Amino acid sequence: MWKNKFSSNNDDSLSKGVFLAFVILFLHVGMLLLVALLVVFFGFIIKYFAWILLGIGLIIVGTIVYILYSLKKQTSGLAEVLGMPEFKGKNVELRLFGGMASLKITDSQESTPMLEYDDDRLGGRYLESPDSSRVRELSELARLFENNLITTEEYQQAKDEIFNRQFNR
Repeated sequence: MWKNKFSSNNDDSLSKGVFLAFVILFLHVGMLLLVALLVVFFGFIIKYFAWILLGIGLIIVGTIVYILYSLKKQTSGLAEVLGMPEFKGKNVELRLFGGMASLKITDSQESTPMLEYDDDRLGGRYLESPDSSRVRELSELARLFENNLITTEEYQQAKDEIFNRQFNR
């Protein structure tokens, strides 16, 4: 009739409570160790901060000097190659990232535009496609004709000139 205070249910909950207390104690000790390690680490950083900055600065300066030395070495090699008799009187165009490291050697002295349209059918390089240029000119011509700014004869003559340029190339 009377229940024992220390029955098996209470023993189970008592062992769970003791285990939970040990876990909490263990986490507190771990947290204190972590704080102690951080204090030692940052104490080291603060104590030797000037030396650390000096080391980082030396690494950065050394890297810059190495890069400049490598560029100078490669530039002198390129200058020797371009000084060869095969390249005399020729234009040499070197594109690194815009042309994905391309080298172009041409015989003429005239400079080529940076923006180009390459059309193999016409055998040349243009700033824009001849087809798109022709369409633009025809639409402008049609707009002028529709607004009665030019006569029918002028319209036909200009249209014939645009089409004749296509076939004369």
